[in-house]
Amino acid sequence: MLTRSWARAAAGVLAAVLLQGPAAVATAAPNEICLPSGFCYIEDIRPAVPSSPVTVPARAPAPAQCTSLTGAVVPCYQDNLGWYESSSGCYLKLMDPQPPPGSLLWEGRTQEDGGALYTANCGAVDGGSLSSTATGIVWRRGPPADFIDPEVLAQRALAAMQLQPPLLRTAPPQGSASGLVGLPVWMWTDRAENVSGPITRSAAEGPVAVEATGVVSRIAWDMGDGTTVACGLGTPYSPGAEGPSPDCGHTYDRASANHVPGGGPWQVTATTTWTVTWSGGGRTGTEVVQLSSTGALLVGELHVLNQAEER
Repeated sequence: MLTRSWARAAAGVLAAVLLQGPAAVATAAPNEICLPSGFCYIEDIRPAVPSSPVTVPARAPAPAQCTSLTGAVVPCYQDNLGWYESSSGCYLKLMDPQPPPGSLLWEGRTQEDGGALYTANCGAVDGGSLSSTATGIVWRRGPPADFIDPEVLAQRALAAMQLQPPLLRTAPPQGSASGLVGLPVWMWTDRAENVSGPITRSAAEGPVAVEATGVVSRIAWDMGDGTTVACGLGTPYSPGAEGPSPDCGHTYDRASANHVPGGGPWQVTATTTWTVTWSGGGRTGTEVVQLSSTGALLVGELHVLNQAEER
């Protein structure tokens, strides 16, 4: 099982949307993002719309059939066995996870030696069946010829999702002057497949296919006053509703004008945590993706005049 996490912020772009209200439309120039692994994708933050699959160029398909040492025709890849290695006549499947350093299975090899351990299933005959069920463990410096890395396909499927940060919605709305100390604030995000999930995309190359599914684990709201509220997607406010949100809300006990330099609004940041699981090619993995957007809430105080004292 492979697990990785990375984060991306889109605060500057979406802040303009929030301060202008729901009708505003924001545009931004695409930005190329490269991960430490060397995988790159294009970030283009725009109003949330249902995403569609993205066509990703692939290399030439791997051959569907290979020739064994005896001249028999066998599949180059089988889900339960892995990739066929013509030089040994064995199917090799990467061990996932790899044994820890120092394990006897490494036979004295260290991380400096590189390579990886594979389960080896040998004795393929016509049709790809096995004349022997003997399975061993072998070390190889590199993968078998024509190997297609499922993790690369998983990254393609993830890129095809075009995951977006939350599209913040609040009641009272951002940009208004109706927020008051003691008045419950409702928070939620717009719904769209690539904003609120779940979303599933797949990628394939040659005989290997990987499917990835992303779900929103939580949305954390930094309310600007030192409070962080952990929610799900939140419940949209219905006109006339009274009281606090049933699942995602906050009540300010201080006016923003008294605590924000210049008397401005509270700065609000919402961060969506996506959990993306994938499987295929005999491998599984998990990606944790965090995307953020910002807004602003002006919170004032209601002053009541005591007319009896004035008289």
